[in-house]
Amino acid sequence: MRPICAMTMSLLLAACATTREPRLYDALGGDAGVAKLVDALVAEYHADARIGVLFENTDDPYFKARLREQICRISDGGCDYTGLDMVEAHSGMDLSEAQFNDFVDASRRAMTRAGFAIGVQNRLLARLAPMRGEVIHQ
Repeated sequence: MRPICAMTMSLLLAACATTREPRLYDALGGDAGVAKLVDALVAEYHADARIGVLFENTDDPYFKARLREQICRISDGGCDYTGLDMVEAHSGMDLSEAQFNDFVDASRRAMTRAGFAIGVQNRLLARLAPMRGEVIHQ
């Protein structure tokens, strides 16, 4: 009976190992997927009637490069983020909680339009959510 138990246990462990979620960076599609995501996000932010004004004077190439680094870093892609920390980047903007929520809504729309699955969206948003306190009321 013991060999059967050991075999069953081995099969169960092997099955568990194959159902592990991929690294978020890979689920986003690696470098190409992150680039696609950033293009979609920046386009949506500019187009959004509620938050578009916040991006009117944005240096888009710089912003996109830093956003790519940030998303790559927080999704375990191994990138270094070379931009300002979130407090410094949003200092003087005095963004409200409502504006932060509008930003999240626009991000979700952009991810959906770009074809990212809801589960991947949720995983990314969960990693971005802790920045809320560093962004609002600065």
